[in-house]
Amino acid sequence: MTSATRKLLLMELSCPYCKRVLTKGTKVLLDAFIRDTHQDGQVALSALFGDYTVETELSIPERAIAEFRCPECDASIMLTLPCRLCGAPMASLNVESGGYLEFCSRRGCKGHALGGVGNIDDMISLMNKMCETPYD
Repeated sequence: MTSATRKLLLMELSCPYCKRVLTKGTKVLLDAFIRDTHQDGQVALSALFGDYTVETELSIPERAIAEFRCPECDASIMLTLPCRLCGAPMASLNVESGGYLEFCSRRGCKGHALGGVGNIDDMISLMNKMCETPYD
């Protein structure tokens, strides 16, 4: 992946409540409670769109569900909206260039949507803003 491509895919994400930017380099830092193992701690998710890398010292079994919180204000970023792929709760963060990212809280599930629940017009508009193209 070229550095230009990597830059286009890097998302600067923030808390929907306190508005603080949670993207640090290529990672999004969040606090999480893992239901299956009753552990609480920090999780670093990749800030590159389409990269599902998770870094943490917590033991997170495949298919376990995390309850994500902002590490700055401790607000839950969980939604009551279920994932369309697996039914687990979705979480949401704001995209600094506009819109928001929803992502599944289940380890291993790739359910996510840019701009809202899979609305293609919102997704294209957001991608155009992120890529700074004039086609919005």
